[in-house]
Amino acid sequence: MRQLRLQDRTLTEDDVFVIAEIGSNHGGDPDLCERMICEAARAGADAVKLQKRDNRAMFTKTALAKPYENEFSYGKTYGEHRERLDWFGEAEFRRFKAVCDQLGVLFFATPFEPGSAAFLHRLGMPLWKIASCDVTNHPLVEQVASYGEPIILSTGGASLRDLAILCDKLNKWNPNYAVLHCVSLYPNQDHELNLATITRYRELLDDKLIGFSSHHPGVLPLMIARSLGASIFEVHFTLNRATRGTDHGFSLEPHGLEKAVEDLQRVRTMLGSPEKSATLDAERRGFVSKMGKGVYLKRPLPLGAVVTPEDIVIKSPAGDGLKPYEADRIIGRELIADCSTGVDLGEGMFR
Repeated sequence: MRQLRLQDRTLTEDDVFVIAEIGSNHGGDPDLCERMICEAARAGADAVKLQKRDNRAMFTKTALAKPYENEFSYGKTYGEHRERLDWFGEAEFRRFKAVCDQLGVLFFATPFEPGSAAFLHRLGMPLWKIASCDVTNHPLVEQVASYGEPIILSTGGASLRDLAILCDKLNKWNPNYAVLHCVSLYPNQDHELNLATITRYRELLDDKLIGFSSHHPGVLPLMIARSLGASIFEVHFTLNRATRGTDHGFSLEPHGLEKAVEDLQRVRTMLGSPEKSATLDAERRGFVSKMGKGVYLKRPLPLGAVVTPEDIVIKSPAGDGLKPYEADRIIGRELIADCSTGVDLGEGMFR
């Protein structure tokens, strides 16, 4: 059975679990971050996620010193830009965790290097996210797996071989994990989504929950992913898509997140059953009974009359008798009682 065991619940394929990825959309403002958490909770998110990185440990000096002056920049160099966004420390993370606890949503974060993983572990993360960029970073994944908590793994940019190698190791380190289809292009265009990968993942990982981490500005891909069997959904979240930053434009605003949460819960109900009989009785009691067709006489006939093609007509309502395609079964047979034009003809009325 596919499942992911969390502290207070076990997710299965019947569940929808929505993660509001705040990422760096808070712009380095803790008050804004808290507002975003509250709005995500109000919209119905099950969890809120941040990111944690020590930029000096993660990037080379050359990468940090690279000029980064553009419309999205928070600094003249990439290092200055990242430090403006990634400065939150223990006090801020404990504050956010307390807010999430009060609101009843799960709080966790993505670590991007070992120091940040250790930092988050000290805070007691109930769930871990491995970013797409670290699918091949087995030392970091092994460190996170050693903490014993559930893991969700994004797979943007990873080949099936990369995924298979990591899953083989994760099955030994910590088998309580789920895999999210992801395309690491920001934002995704429709033709880049490749949502059929979800079906492939379900075939390859038959005991794991499969999800979808979206970088698409719309909610339709989420619904398609759900119809293909995804249960866990990560969506980037913002209060205003027009805000400066690389991720805001494809993030969901509060109303969009609320609508996504609501509609994702409806998809499985809409899919229903592959058995056509599931709704037949209700259909027949209503529209089909009223507008469907039955077999009737054009004129009253007495007991013993032999029915000819000229004696019958197809009319509504359908009734409980013969279907129109069965009308030829009574041609040439005798009525066993007088019959009027208002009675739909049935098999038991003839000999």
